[in-house]
Amino acid sequence: MSQVEQLVPITLPDGTTLRATVHRPVTTHPVPVVLALTPYPVDAARQEMGESELVARGLAVVVVALRGTGSSEGTFVPWRRHVEDAHAVIEWCSQQPWSTGSVVGWGRSYLAQTQLYLASTGHPALRAMHLGVCPGDPVGIIYRGGAVVLGSALSWATAMSRGELMRAAARGEDMTAELAEWEELAADPDAAARTAPLADIPLLDRRFPAWRDWMTHPAGDPWWQERALPPRPAVPTLFVAGWHDLFRDLTLQQFAVAQHPASRLVVGPWGHGFPAQAMGEVDYGRAAARGAEHLGADGIEFLVAHATGAPDEATGPRVRVFVMGENEWRDLEAWPPPGTAPTPWHLAPDGGLAPEVVDGTAEPSTFVFDPCDPVPTVGGPNLFARGDAARGAGPWDQRPLDDRADVLHFVSPPLADDLTVLGDVVVHLFAATDAVDTDWTAKLVDVHPDGTAIAVLDGIARVREVLGELVPPAEVHEVPVELGATAYLFRAGHRLRLDISSSNFPRFDPNPGTGTGAGVTDRSQFRVAHQQVHHDGPHPSRLVLPVAP
Repeated sequence: MSQVEQLVPITLPDGTTLRATVHRPVTTHPVPVVLALTPYPVDAARQEMGESELVARGLAVVVVALRGTGSSEGTFVPWRRHVEDAHAVIEWCSQQPWSTGSVVGWGRSYLAQTQLYLASTGHPALRAMHLGVCPGDPVGIIYRGGAVVLGSALSWATAMSRGELMRAAARGEDMTAELAEWEELAADPDAAARTAPLADIPLLDRRFPAWRDWMTHPAGDPWWQERALPPRPAVPTLFVAGWHDLFRDLTLQQFAVAQHPASRLVVGPWGHGFPAQAMGEVDYGRAAARGAEHLGADGIEFLVAHATGAPDEATGPRVRVFVMGENEWRDLEAWPPPGTAPTPWHLAPDGGLAPEVVDGTAEPSTFVFDPCDPVPTVGGPNLFARGDAARGAGPWDQRPLDDRADVLHFVSPPLADDLTVLGDVVVHLFAATDAVDTDWTAKLVDVHPDGTAIAVLDGIARVREVLGELVPPAEVHEVPVELGATAYLFRAGHRLRLDISSSNFPRFDPNPGTGTGAGVTDRSQFRVAHQQVHHDGPHPSRLVLPVAP
C-alpha cells in the first residue's frame, strides 16, 4: 500500500513556494527519502526513476519542480539559486514526521546536475546519489573547446521556451501567436542554428533569455565562473554515462571529483536517451542490451542500500566500461585505467597516418574554410531536436563527407593487430590561418575493410579560446584538439583515419573568422579562411591514443 500527494508546498526562505509530488509507503514507521529536483514535468521524472519499485522497497519518493518550473513559483534561470533551494528542500525532507532523516538523490541530465548543487551544501542527511548522463560546470554544457555546442544547446533552449509558454497559457494568457512562432522555430532547427547573430532569436529573447547570455559570454568569460559548480564533499555516487552522450566527458570528470570509496562508474555504448543495444549505425550486440537492462535494478539497489544504512549491500565493480568494437564489458579499478601508453600517430604529407615521425620539411596540407558553408554534422555526441535517426547522434558512416574539399583525411595502413584504446584522445595540430581567428576540428574514424568509415570521437579547438589569445595570421602554432574519452577496439585489418577541418555544423557554431563569436556577429561579416596543416620534422602534427597493453 502507498499514498501519493500532489502539489505539496515547500516554502523557501525567501518566501517562494515550490511544489512537490510525494509518494510513500503506508506505514507507521518513518522511511528514507529519494529526492529528485527537476525543471521538466514531474511525472516524467517519477516514471524514469522507477518510483513504484522504490516505494515498494520501503522508500518515500519526493520529486520537486524547480523554481519557476511546473507548478512552482518564481522564475527559472539555469544554474542559479540551486544551492540554496536544494538545501531548503533536503532540510524539509529530513524533517518530515514520516522521514528517517536519511536522503538519497536521483537524477539524469539536468536533474543530475541539481544533485551536484545539492551535494555542495554538505547537508548531513544526504547519504548517496545515483546520477545518469551527468553534466558538470555549466560552461562545459554550452561550450566545448571554446566553441558553442550549438545544436544541442539550441534544442534544449527551444524546449525550455515551450515550457515557459505553457506556464503563461496556464495563467490565462493568450499564447496562440507565440505557440505558432515556437512551432516554426522547432520545425527547422538547422535554419534556427544559421541565425546570425545567433543571440538574435526573438522567441528565446522573450521566453528563455538565458540563450542570449550564453551566446554573448564566450567560454573564457568570468560570467561562467560565477555559475560554476561549488566544491562538494565526497558522497557515495553511482555515475552512469554513455560513450555517445554529449555529457560523456563531463560525467567522467565528476566521477573524478570528490571521490568516495563507495562511488562507482558505468559507461555503456549509449547516447543521452534511454540505453539500448544499438546506436547510430552500429549494433553493439546483446552484451550492450544486457548492461542496459541491469541499470535500473542496479541503481535501485544502490539507493536502497545507502538509504537504509547498509552500504555493503551495494556491490559491484568500481568501474565498468563497455569496449566498443570488442563489444564486451570490462571491470576496472579506476578511470582512466593505469598502464595505458600514449601512442602517437603522425600526420604525413601524403595523407598517411603512421607511428613514425616525418623527417625533414614538407609543404603543408591546405583547404579553404567558408563559415557560410560549414561541414555538416554526421553523428556524434549530440542531442538534436531532429533525432538520432537523422544522423543526429551516435556512430555514423562518414563517407557522405568524403567529397568535400574542406576536409582533410589522414589514413593509416591496415592494422596488423587489434588496437585497444582506453582513455582520453587528443590531436596536436601545427596549423596556421589567414583569418583573425579560426577553429580546428578533428574526428577519429574506424575504416572497415569494406570502406565503411564509422566515427569514434570528434572534437574542436577555437584558437583564441584554447591558446588564450588571438594569434597573428599565417603564424604556425601548436593547437591541442581534445577528442575526449573512449573505450574502443580497432580490429586488425581496419585502418585509423583522422579527419581535419574547421567546422562541424550544427554540432558547433561556425567561427566567423573575425575574432568574435557567431553569437554576436552578423553574417555579412563572416570571412573565408585559408587553412594550413603542417606535418613535417619541425611540425609533428599527431594523433595521440592511450593504448591498452
